[in-house]
Amino acid sequence: MGRKLMTSVLTIICFTLAASIISMNESYSFDFYIVIYLVYATPLIVLIGLPLSILVDYLLSRIQFDNHVLYLSTRILSYACAGVLGMYIYYVVMGAGEAILDFKETLVLTLFGVLAAILFVLIDMGMEVLLKMQRRKS
Repeated sequence: MGRKLMTSVLTIICFTLAASIISMNESYSFDFYIVIYLVYATPLIVLIGLPLSILVDYLLSRIQFDNHVLYLSTRILSYACAGVLGMYIYYVVMGAGEAILDFKETLVLTLFGVLAAILFVLIDMGMEVLLKMQRRKS
């Protein structure tokens, strides 16, 4: 669980930086978007992303994968789907109503949800490798 919390913190930092770089424009500076994404992304990643991550990992642990590449591909794709699901959970909680069905309205935020989810899984896989290396040394 500690690894997942650390992954969440690192994901928040990386996502905030990446999304701010993507979003900055002549009207609003990088600093503005840093604050905005920190405020909005932190609860989403902690309250929706973290539980979905635990659920995805649990479901994937129940499947036997013979091929490691297939496992990694399935894991990344599962997290991307969890990012989409997480954003739709957010839309429902925020009372988006019928706007959820408007693809043009939800596309950008859904892509940001997928970006956050893929960052989460990549950071989590990196943390797994680092922890395994640390255990081997000790």
